[in-house]
Amino acid sequence: MRFRQAAWYAPAAAALLALTMSAGPAQAATGTFFYTEQPGDLERSLTNPADNMCFNLGNGGGPISNQTDRVANVYFQSNCTGGIFGFFNPGSNGTL
Repeated sequence: MRFRQAAWYAPAAAALLALTMSAGPAQAATGTFFYTEQPGDLERSLTNPADNMCFNLGNGGGPISNQTDRVANVYFQSNCTGGIFGFFNPGSNGTL
């Protein structure tokens, strides 16, 4: 899973990509990735997101919770570009 853009507390474009553990046919993470979109603190989620796909999540800024069985990579810019903001292990929480 992947996401986002820098400047502390500045909302930024976000994207998410589930990392796969195996080669072969496309798989999906099991579980739900929760995030908050700005403006308005809108709670959003992705359930069983496909591995190795980048998901643009709009403007990030707020709590996230990776309740999937895959590591989520959060990027600074949309389309999973601009460097990695952070890695979120399965079951971990954080803030964008």
